[in-house]
Amino acid sequence: MEELLMKLAADARMQRAVAMVTLDNGLHLFAYPLEQGILIAVGGAADTQVRADVVVGRRARNMVRYGAWLPAMFNDGSLYVLRRMVEHGDDMTVLPDDAIEAAEELLSD
Repeated sequence: MEELLMKLAADARMQRAVAMVTLDNGLHLFAYPLEQGILIAVGGAADTQVRADVVVGRRARNMVRYGAWLPAMFNDGSLYVLRRMVEHGDDMTVLPDDAIEAAEELLSD
């Protein structure tokens, strides 16, 4: 998963646009270039997601595991959790091995 995430981040930075893939479970993983770093998001369409209040409650009950992921609802009703990857020179912050798994747990029914 880390390799996929690094490829998305590189594509997003090079294209200066959102790079997105659909994961096997139907969720979307996208990278959005920032002036300093990359915004990573996991989520999906409004009709396939758990309710926002459930995500926020789940996150609040386990901030150690889920606190780095920030819930966001887009105008179309899609729900994502967002996290920033920071650049250090030519290097990018490496996410913990279970970071994407934690995001998927936050969004699970």
